[in-house]
Amino acid sequence: MALQTFVVGDVNTYDVLIIGGGPAGLTAALYLRRANLKVGFIEKDVPGGKIVNIPHINNYPGFKDVKGADLALSMYEQAVDSGAEYIYGKVNTIDQKLNYQAVYTDDGVTRFAKAIIIASGTIEKKMGISGEEEYKNKGVSYCCICDASLTKNQDVVVLADEKDIVTDISYLANIARKIYVVIHKTNEETLKALHHFKNVEILPNAACKVIKGDGKQVTHALIVDKNNKELNLDVSFVFILMGSVPSTQFLSGTGIIDNDGSVNTNQLQATKIPGIFAAGDIVHDNLRQIVTATRDGALAAVSVIKYIKQEWK
Repeated sequence: MALQTFVVGDVNTYDVLIIGGGPAGLTAALYLRRANLKVGFIEKDVPGGKIVNIPHINNYPGFKDVKGADLALSMYEQAVDSGAEYIYGKVNTIDQKLNYQAVYTDDGVTRFAKAIIIASGTIEKKMGISGEEEYKNKGVSYCCICDASLTKNQDVVVLADEKDIVTDISYLANIARKIYVVIHKTNEETLKALHHFKNVEILPNAACKVIKGDGKQVTHALIVDKNNKELNLDVSFVFILMGSVPSTQFLSGTGIIDNDGSVNTNQLQATKIPGIFAAGDIVHDNLRQIVTATRDGALAAVSVIKYIKQEWK
């Protein structure tokens, strides 16, 4: 009972805590504040998530062309202006205290909430190629659907593992002039599907050694083929499609994540643990875009509002 009294009256107690300050988390914060709930969102990096580093966004409704940093700032300011509290920090673990969710962060503070929305996002797998970091967002991209529109009438390289890349290539093939697909692990089904695209050249069992540029944009990719022959390809984009890793290490042992780290939710963004919801790139979805993240955040917020009304009468 002493803990219950402490939690209810503590300044570190919230109606809802959101783990992550990207588009999904910030959208959820806005919707929750409109329901007059006490909301905090915890972010270990710059609020806005991965979109902060995107130079140009032109597939988000309402914006013909907007810098990712500007869109992120607008989302952040709107959430904070609505009354949501920004908490800088890294979440180490979560558990349950009485009927509250307890969130432990690296600043040593334990925060409590009636409900939690996990929106911690993902981290793209990188290859460690020379020039990869230097030309990130200058022709090096980890999202084909995000940046395909920038490749009109240009030649590009796609670096992929054995995962299904046919959807990405089919999207890109309608825009780019020539696509070199470098796959170091292949399967017959994928190869057969890729051969249908006339502007796709497959380089199986090859590898990209160096990404070159003029300081502002990618200009070349040095490829070593299966015969150890070097190909210096004149391209303006290199798409690295090696997958991503969900930032959900702090959920280890909760039973709500898969082997790949993704969070399992139902159609209302709820996990199997009452009071814990998830949104954005960390949930299973075939499409990971800003617009789908904001959709998840709004839906998770509405589900949380209903949960709190039912469970905390």
